[in-house]
Amino acid sequence: LKEGLKRLKSDSEKKVDSQFVLNSMEISKKIEENSFGEIGLVSWPEINPRGIKDKAYIIFKKEGKPLHFQAITDKINQLKLSLEERPALIQTVHNELIKDPRFVLVGRGTYALSEWGYFPGQVKDVILKVFKETKKPLTKEEILEKVLSQRLVKENTVLLNLNNKKYFLRNSQGKYWVNPVREA
Repeated sequence: LKEGLKRLKSDSEKKVDSQFVLNSMEISKKIEENSFGEIGLVSWPEINPRGIKDKAYIIFKKEGKPLHFQAITDKINQLKLSLEERPALIQTVHNELIKDPRFVLVGRGTYALSEWGYFPGQVKDVILKVFKETKKPLTKEEILEKVLSQRLVKENTVLLNLNNKKYFLRNSQGKYWVNPVREA
């Protein structure tokens, strides 16, 4: 916009319509640039994040991978996404991540975006969802592969959940399935 006005100013033969100037000034008040050099409307949370959860969302979108809440806090403060003088607090960031359904806990203090295909719940819930999607008994290795793509946990955590006979049973071929008592 500024460059366009400079070109018009330098071209002395052209007359600048006063309505054009007024419209340009009005538009310029509604458009800004964020910390990443992206331009958009001031009302967009990606351009002018209002709260910690919007700032965390921006960090996740830029990083493209799950992050620990401490790392998110550090990045918010490094990138000066908090326009206020006081820095973002780690407790505040963690509380906002817990409350907002856009974020899913995938490991100890590590969160990811639900839009990336992660869904909330405990490891047991992830295993149940795997069985619901496949609709067949699975080997330990198949279950581990699918669950570890959803959660950043140790293999033993998954195996301990599989050994919970209240939820899962193992057949004679060594494949696991949901306990029929639990399915009802």
